Amino acid sequence: MKYRRIFVCVAILFFVAGPGFCQAQDTTIVCNKYAVVKEQANIAALGAKYDDYNRKKEFTDGYRIQIMYTDVRSDAYKSKGQMYKDFPDVNSYVEYEEPYFKLRIGDFKTRLDATAFMQQVTTLYSGAFIVKDKIRIKR
Repeated sequence: MKYRRIFVCVAILFFVAGPGFCQAQDTTIVCNKYAVVKEQANIAALGAKYDDYNRKKEFTDGYRIQIMYTDVRSDAYKSKGQMYKDFPDVNSYVEYEEPYFKLRIGDFKTRLDATAFMQQVTTLYSGAFIVKDKIRIKR
């Protein structure tokens, strides 16, 4: 009974005072013209790691415009050459997904961006449509 009372007192002391002793003491203050933010050093380090990880990524989710699909490889690459003539500043990609070669253009982060560009594309390629794809991140 005596040990139980001691155990309960130690447990209460641990749960009440423990979090105060476990808090990190090192904080940095980031001052901005509009805000003052206090953040712990380990949170800042985690944010820096997250930024580094995202800088190393080459691809992310986005949208492209699919111009055509065919089972003849030469037709797909011939159309890709025509795409470079029609839209020289936009990347085009030929992807093979059995049994078709798909010609897709653009690297759009949002569907809205893809829709805006598709208005230009549909004047030349009426069968074009927007697809979700992995896109290259522009640096």
